Amino acid sequence: MKSTAKLLSALFVLAVPLLFGQPAKPPADMAGLAFVGHNVADLEQAIKFFEAIDFKLAEGPTSWIVDKELNRLGNTPGAESRTAVMKVQSSVSDVPFTLVLRQYRGIPRQDWSKMNSWDLLASHIDLTVDGSVSDLLDRLEAQKLLAMPEVQGLPNPRRQNGFRRFAFITDPDGLTLEYFGKPVAKPGDPPPPPTVSNSTATPQNIDRLGKQAGFNHFAVNVADPEKARDFYGKVLGGDYPPFQDTGAKQILQNGWFPQATTDKNLRIELGFFVVNKGKTPAPIKFQDINANYAGLQTSNIDTAYARARANGAATVSQGGIVKYNKGRAVVIRDPDVGGYIMLWQPPK
Repeated sequence: MKSTAKLLSALFVLAVPLLFGQPAKPPADMAGLAFVGHNVADLEQAIKFFEAIDFKLAEGPTSWIVDKELNRLGNTPGAESRTAVMKVQSSVSDVPFTLVLRQYRGIPRQDWSKMNSWDLLASHIDLTVDGSVSDLLDRLEAQKLLAMPEVQGLPNPRRQNGFRRFAFITDPDGLTLEYFGKPVAKPGDPPPPPTVSNSTATPQNIDRLGKQAGFNHFAVNVADPEKARDFYGKVLGGDYPPFQDTGAKQILQNGWFPQATTDKNLRIELGFFVVNKGKTPAPIKFQDINANYAGLQTSNIDTAYARARANGAATVSQGGIVKYNKGRAVVIRDPDVGGYIMLWQPPK
């Protein structure tokens, strides 16, 4: 247990001032993390899996359609697609968090479901559960839905005695889900001290579990931890603690991003693994299986997009900002590994 505790401590190395420094205040036009998108091979199979882990189907699944708006957004001309919107409890607020599942056909797609969890550009989502994570694993195994990946630097056995604090699973399309168990208080136990903070991020107040079970963070693996942090902080508004390069084999930088429409903070984690040094990210296209993206809400997509481009972001959407879902949106790629990001301005 001591060695695991030391390893976990080393993992959560949180971030030194960057080349361009961090702004005193986040950009005023960024409203926070609104959703995560995940492209799948079989929409019904994906829905079944996420319903088994307590996501609720909120919209869809839609019928196959050539959606011209969506195709301009993702630069997927001529593609047919269908979509399902899932909701899950947030770990930090009473507003459910959104997961957008989408399946494409009629255009070339590659299958990245076999990526390693630590590969460049691989991503994961993190959720908190009440009690031992073993209960979740047992439930998924009983439904023949359990798959557990190898994880760089952390044990992930199927069986573990006693209270299981964490485990990693994968969905049918290769998305890694990281689960942490929140101990259930016993009658008479004193209330735990508050841990969720909305002040400037520090290693002490980046909370691992949140106030309740639910979605906690989205993560992407990066090549240059300082370059990535500068973009996700300076451009996208993330509040990251000061970075300190300890020479660890893994550096996981966690930054606050408001959950859009709330004043509570979720996280975007930037994962750096020494084993990826000198490697290049996989050539993942937006429509590919297990292509994932963070959906960031903005109050002014014109200024947010201009700032992203000025700081090295590449544009995916045809012609830049497009009309989408009664609002406006643009898909970009970060300048480090090409992580996909959708900037979204809802209708006024």
